[in-house]
Amino acid sequence: MKKFLMIFDAALGALCLTLGMVQGVVCILYWFVLDLSPSLRGQVPMLLGSTLIFTIVGLMFLAGFMGFWRRWNWAWGLQAFVLITAVPASLGLYRILTQA
Repeated sequence: MKKFLMIFDAALGALCLTLGMVQGVVCILYWFVLDLSPSLRGQVPMLLGSTLIFTIVGLMFLAGFMGFWRRWNWAWGLQAFVLITAVPASLGLYRILTQA
């Protein structure tokens, strides 16, 4: 079970951080072309919010992976925290994306 959670945490952490990094690059590109279209200004809050959520969730899952990998005594507590806080983060992401 521990090995499965390590792989799951590492994969989800890497995926979320990759999405956050790609969206961070898109944020930088939006900053350069923000004045070209009025609709871009309306999309910036959604983009920043989803970038922040992906980055935070990715860091949380990597923290859960590190807890098992380093054999910390409180690794299971950290894993529970990661899984419990992933639910509100995914609901917040759903809210941000359906608001547009």
